[in-house]
Amino acid sequence: MELRRVLFVYNRERPAASAAVERGRTWCREHGVGAEVHAPGGRGEGDLVVAVGGDGTLLRAAGLVYPREVPVLGVNAGGLGFLAACGAGEIEAALGEVAAGRCEVERRGRLLVQGARFSGSALNDIAVVGPDAERFTALAVEAEGEEILALEGDGLIVSTPTGSTAYALAAGGPVLHPDLAAFVLVPLAPHRLGIRPLVVPEGATVTIRARRRGRVLVDGDPISDLEAGEAVTVGRAPAATLLVRLANAGSFFARLRDRLGWPA
Repeated sequence: MELRRVLFVYNRERPAASAAVERGRTWCREHGVGAEVHAPGGRGEGDLVVAVGGDGTLLRAAGLVYPREVPVLGVNAGGLGFLAACGAGEIEAALGEVAAGRCEVERRGRLLVQGARFSGSALNDIAVVGPDAERFTALAVEAEGEEILALEGDGLIVSTPTGSTAYALAAGGPVLHPDLAAFVLVPLAPHRLGIRPLVVPEGATVTIRARRRGRVLVDGDPISDLEAGEAVTVGRAPAATLLVRLANAGSFFARLRDRLGWPA
């Protein structure tokens, strides 16, 4: 990969992230590569985005450049860092590996959510949940125009394979391999025990209609309230997120064992 300009996005509340970004900028200066630090509210440009922090920082960085398909290198500076390619202490080596072409770029599908007054895109998940004060909502869910379930409870998560190891997993959903062309619907605390997670094809269009007030979250961030009777559609986004994997990185199953503590 030819590096001309690197955009650094980092969690300003983590000293380790700030220190890693400074070392990354120094590496760029020493190697004749332009470097820019993303300013809150700005857009920023680069042919590589380096996201320094936890998985939340990487999700925000990926959303920042969407729909441009710019490779994102995740650098873990604390937290789980499941999506990260390296740790904060390895940022210079990682930049060198990318510049030398010793890396792979994985295409990760995203979700697109559209409502009457808003739209958004998520790498991990889109959730419709109850308002903060109530923690309860009622939803009717359709796939390709056919009603598949109605639920009362805390809400519903629609997750990509990438997001299946995050909120969806904590809510009892299955882990999906990132190469699968599918996404998963995970009910949140449904009041009927027979309602269980459902995997649907990636090309399906899912409509979620609120029968009580709800709130729409995109990768954990609230983007809109949903009034009773309003609906949102969720489907595959037209552009992907590109995640950088270094040549010495372990497999997906190795990361499951390492990051999630699965026994070998």
